[in-house]
Amino acid sequence: MRIFCATLFIVAMMAPASAYTDEQVSACTPDVMRLCSDAIPDVGRITKCMIQKKKQVGTACMLVFKLSPSSSRVAAK
Repeated sequence: MRIFCATLFIVAMMAPASAYTDEQVSACTPDVMRLCSDAIPDVGRITKCMIQKKKQVGTACMLVFKLSPSSSRVAAK
């Protein structure tokens, strides 16, 4: 549950004006665990890690990034 909450916060930080479904949050949870587990539960570190490793993010999570209204902000980093 703690990991799910951390992932939820990450997605919420990427696009604060958007509401994400459980499916969208679940899409990024495996990538957070695989790429950034050492940063959990620090949401800031997780977010930074995910942005730095966005080329390694799986297809499902990348779609969440692309669907977010702030995707241009994420893509620019």
